[in-house]
Amino acid sequence: MTLKILFDADMVVFRETASVETPIDWGDDLWTLHADAGEAKVKVDDAVVTFTEKVLRHYKHEGNYEILMCFSDTDNFRKTVLPAYKLNRADKRKPTCYYGVKQWVEENYNCYQRPGLEADDCIGILSTMKNSNAIIVSGDKDFKTVPGRFYDFSRDEFYDITQEEADYWHLFQTLVGDVADNYKGCPGLGVVGAKRLLDSKGATWETVVAAFEKKGLTESDALVQARVARILRASDYDFAAKKPILWSPN
Repeated sequence: MTLKILFDADMVVFRETASVETPIDWGDDLWTLHADAGEAKVKVDDAVVTFTEKVLRHYKHEGNYEILMCFSDTDNFRKTVLPAYKLNRADKRKPTCYYGVKQWVEENYNCYQRPGLEADDCIGILSTMKNSNAIIVSGDKDFKTVPGRFYDFSRDEFYDITQEEADYWHLFQTLVGDVADNYKGCPGLGVVGAKRLLDSKGATWETVVAAFEKKGLTESDALVQARVARILRASDYDFAAKKPILWSPN
């Protein structure tokens, strides 16, 4: 069976285009930011080759394989669930030549992007389809809510996540939230407290709801957090309508 190597292309392109930015002082208080897109393209190619070789070597795969570069859409379905989602990033710029290099990747690689989805969702859907044979390549430490096989290039680590572990980490992420993505989780409940709660009371939706209710919130509040925390799997996507199926505890 062909091995699909699913790249978090958002992160790869961001990393390599950021690395080629150089500030230039022209004197008289004039500064500009210079970026060589050609250099960034070489770095993207090198990263893809290096990470692919590591994956093939680690899993001792000698057969056919396919590389898919997964990108985020400009729209994001989570903003319809929680308007504040990633609002804290609204004024954050992309590296100077990011969009030019992204276009080049789209012209030179097999890419996967779907309306309203983030790259993480595209990867989660593809990796959990029936009879999928996939490896996820990303530098995102918070990818644990998806079952599968992973290569974390930021830490140069390989790891596997079972479905049971992925379900646990989804509930955990619902409780702790994510400051970077601007969703709050359950107020006052940090990483240590959330893990202690799930381990002692059981990693169930009922445990999560009880934690929110203890803070004067409702199950609906908890559900909003759970839906934005959920990286989509194949079961969370309507392929015919090309739209997400919002997560439900049932």
